[in-house]
Amino acid sequence: MKLFKLSVVFCFLLCACSESKLTPSEAAQQACECMKLSKDGSEEGLQAFKDCNTKTTEMISEYREDVEWMGQWREELMKVLQECMSE
Repeated sequence: MKLFKLSVVFCFLLCACSESKLTPSEAAQQACECMKLSKDGSEEGLQAFKDCNTKTTEMISEYREDVEWMGQWREELMKVLQECMSE
């Protein structure tokens, strides 16, 4: 339940700051938060993961055509996920 509340707060903060340009590192951190939520096998946990994943997809959708940005995001994602999954 704490993870669900944390994800809601995190999403709220992301929405509040959405006017600034998203960096590949920030998008990778968001993906990490989703991966953490995936560890909760409860119905609420699964829904929180799906919501988080949808939000992440929406966040990076405007950068899909930017090959350089997506390359940086993939690099950051690989770094962040190694740390994220060990937590």
